Amino acid sequence: MMKPVNLNLQNIGKRFNRDWIFKDVNSQLNGGDRLAVLGSNGSGKSTIAKIMSGFIIPSEGSVQLTIDHKLIHTDQYYQHLSYSAPYLELPEEFTLIEMINFQRKLKSFVNDLSTNEIIHKLGMEKQMFKPIIQFSSGMKQRLKLLLALQSEAAITILDEPTVNLDQQGIAWYRQLITECNSDRIIIVCSNHQPDEFDFCSQQLLIEQYKS
Repeated sequence: MMKPVNLNLQNIGKRFNRDWIFKDVNSQLNGGDRLAVLGSNGSGKSTIAKIMSGFIIPSEGSVQLTIDHKLIHTDQYYQHLSYSAPYLELPEEFTLIEMINFQRKLKSFVNDLSTNEIIHKLGMEKQMFKPIIQFSSGMKQRLKLLLALQSEAAITILDEPTVNLDQQGIAWYRQLITECNSDRIIIVCSNHQPDEFDFCSQQLLIEQYKS
């Protein structure tokens, strides 16, 4: 059982130069919650996700993460977070097996899965010794998603999770979601693609928070 987790956004706003991307965003998430952040391209979905994760600082408002009823400093969010996004690159000089073993040094895998079990979940036994630079975009996306969802984390953020996935890959993603630890918070950023987020019980329509 994961320790109790709570993520609280209070009156969050972000601007670049004089232009506000969004203002007065409020959200209260607890362990087991699934939130879809929805909006068109350029609406601020990735920006609010980065604020939730502590990667960037809001222009106004505050983010509070508590785990086991203890307030976590923003600089330590990464220890409790897993993240997948199209703009996050994998170290392409690594082979698949090297990437998985490297990730294991950063975060434990759910149920202490072995490297071979992780590769089997990916369906990439034939690629285990190939460098990631030789992977297709769909294979890279599968790897990002699996590392995010199979790593022990209180919060998992998936930004456009089905990008570069074909129908088989989307079905694989949805199966992975059903197997995911129910105690973690999952946040999905989507350009209104139902296959990405229709399991989420909460929605945040980012374009409603334009100033």
